[in-house]
Amino acid sequence: MGAATRTAAGRGVALPEPGLGDRLFGLGSVFGKTFRDSRGTALLVGMAVAGILVVTAASVAAEFATAAKRLAFAAQMQALPAIFQGMLGDMIGIDRLGGFLSWRSINFLPIILGIWTVVAMSGLLAGELARGSLDFLATTPRGRLRLALEKVGGYLLALLVAVVMFAVAVYLSIAVFGTLPEDPVGVDAVLGHAAWLYITALVPGALAFAAAPFVGRGGALAVGGIGLFGSFLISGYASSISIFETLEPLSYLALTAGHRPIAGAWDWPSVIAIAAIALVLLALGAVAFARRDLIVPSGGRVTLPTGPLFLAGPFSRSLGERLPAALVWGAGLGLFGLLISFSVDEFVDALSGIPQIVELIRQFFPDADILSAAGFLQLAFFSEAILFISVAAATLVGGWASDEGERRLELVLSAPVARAGWAVRSGVAVMIGIAVMTAMLVVGVVLGTSTQAAAGNVAKVAAGVSVLGLYAMALAGIGLAVGGLVRPGLAAVTTLVVALGFFLWDLIGSIVGLPDELLDLALNRHLGQPILGQYDWPGMAACALIAVGGVALCAIGMRRRDVGQ
Repeated sequence: MGAATRTAAGRGVALPEPGLGDRLFGLGSVFGKTFRDSRGTALLVGMAVAGILVVTAASVAAEFATAAKRLAFAAQMQALPAIFQGMLGDMIGIDRLGGFLSWRSINFLPIILGIWTVVAMSGLLAGELARGSLDFLATTPRGRLRLALEKVGGYLLALLVAVVMFAVAVYLSIAVFGTLPEDPVGVDAVLGHAAWLYITALVPGALAFAAAPFVGRGGALAVGGIGLFGSFLISGYASSISIFETLEPLSYLALTAGHRPIAGAWDWPSVIAIAAIALVLLALGAVAFARRDLIVPSGGRVTLPTGPLFLAGPFSRSLGERLPAALVWGAGLGLFGLLISFSVDEFVDALSGIPQIVELIRQFFPDADILSAAGFLQLAFFSEAILFISVAAATLVGGWASDEGERRLELVLSAPVARAGWAVRSGVAVMIGIAVMTAMLVVGVVLGTSTQAAAGNVAKVAAGVSVLGLYAMALAGIGLAVGGLVRPGLAAVTTLVVALGFFLWDLIGSIVGLPDELLDLALNRHLGQPILGQYDWPGMAACALIAVGGVALCAIGMRRRDVGQ
């Protein structure tokens, strides 16, 4: 066979060899196809990150135009209790534009990019194996180790594209909006910060990739998610919660917290060490894939009893499949709530000693008792819990969509079961899974709060925390509607994108001072301050309507389209 052509077996048809461009960026190799499949998402993520940075930099330049204003603001932030400083990230050089960007925006980006890497890399091999495409590739004269390495390489290139867009946005933002003498930074600082973001975004994805050959995509999602959010919580609250401080060596975000080049802080040894760990995890996943049989549980589900309880019909079957993920997420969220609640008294004591901060907070919550468990949890817990329970809801919606995506639904519908009936019952099962998860979160918060002297009205706290479940159901309703009307593969992605969109719109919009009319486009702003007993009843009614309407639209869509399309 010549170097330029290949002859199709039995036909004598000369096929051209793929060129270098096709091998790197097209369909000429597994590497190229993987990059081609991921480049759209990489560009969207990169543009979103760039937009966040540009908007934040413009806002800082307009609001803090002088060194005196920035120094005064930095002093106010340094006066916050440690629990608030943990929420906002390490304050390193926030009197300069690069330090402010790092503190207020960039410190959170490993979570955004980390969610993408976990979702993508958990299914990089296991997801395609479930669809059967890897069985076909395994019949070609290509080693499985090479196949795995090319898949990883293609995705790493896509991640690099997003991070390069981040680096360009950082450099241009500081160059354009950096008006003070301390603001300019060198290209080396921007590249150093970009390297930190690349590594910290990759670690949870590498963890999921290493776990996928053993536990399948569903289990790998859980492993990567635990690593991502666990590291974030430990890093954010280690300075204020003693149990998190003991776990600090396990957090890759905590270990690299001193590397903020655009803020003037460098710590290359920690970044290199974390990069080495990521490479080991990627190698472990590739070798495990090469040595194991191509039969991997794609769902990664915890085995439940298969008695009449979970075999009575579409509802009980779907509930039985959603419960394991709901229990795992509920346990994690409950533990998070328990540990945060244990620090109520510490927070109240620290805040009581800073009357200026108390008065500042009371300007936003004039009728609330902020020196109580309810006040602490509303300020320090609720916003983070919104993000975590949103990701959990997307996971349950993804499990629902897997019935159709992995061709099980065709078998289920071969029985005398109406499509719309299946959609309603399985959708309700997702909502019950969210309710179970929320109940476990409430139990964790209540158990921790009840041990504190400043516990206050524990029943009010429990009722307020339960509003998180209603919000998660609304997000799930949006995902179910898209999955039913369009196709199931978009259900979990839509849920996750909408959840992150609401969260970032509220966060970044508040930073840049958008008017309330625009900020109120985020659904999470229509929950009130429920842990403080201040409910936004129209907003909660809207959440309930979206949840119910989403299930109804899912049923309508299932009646009108072909299954598997």
